[in-house]
Amino acid sequence: MRVCAIVPAFNEADVIAGLVAAASRHVAEVVVVDDGSTDETGARAAGAGAVCLTLARNSGKGTALRHGLGYIRERDFTHVLFMDGDGQHCPDDIPRLVEVARDGADIVIGTRSFVKEAMPASRHFSNTVGSRAASWLVGQAILDSQSGFRLVRFDALRNVRLRARRYEFEMEVLIKLCARGATVAHAAVTTVYDRGQARSKMNPVRDTIRICLWSLVFRFGPG
Repeated sequence: MRVCAIVPAFNEADVIAGLVAAASRHVAEVVVVDDGSTDETGARAAGAGAVCLTLARNSGKGTALRHGLGYIRERDFTHVLFMDGDGQHCPDDIPRLVEVARDGADIVIGTRSFVKEAMPASRHFSNTVGSRAASWLVGQAILDSQSGFRLVRFDALRNVRLRARRYEFEMEVLIKLCARGATVAHAAVTTVYDRGQARSKMNPVRDTIRICLWSLVFRFGPG
């Protein structure tokens, strides 16, 4: 397995270098997509050893991830690891996803513990609703549909047309790959809410509604 991590980041200068350094211990390459940051996110990512791609203006998580996929398309990676740039995902959990992927799953989702007392109430609600909807849409049990921490076999993505611009990216990949027969597995991961909650750009209510509506389009609309 040869894994490339793609990390979308918007104004994450204070955490991005540490994330890149830690992730680099577990993957062949880290690609940070600087999504129009107005701070030193790009420079600090590059200084920590990442390949840094820069978007001229803030265009959304999905756009940033699609840009990263375009960059690595012709390179010799077997898997792509998606992880957020805000410090919520622990890079030392990467080997857990890799180990599960070795058993042959096309998608390995880093699954958080949904202990209600241990996570923000809005996150618990949106993730519970989203995971139930995702399981119905793809016909497989999905334990954490909104987790941005996941490992995907790159060949499964090569001929898939993706168009998501924001947080619906994860659902688009999940729905479209499962429609092609992809298998999904899960790996337990930790999530740093005390750092990430204050930094998160996601609105749990507005963006959950947007994700659900787009998911219906991805599942029942034209490819």
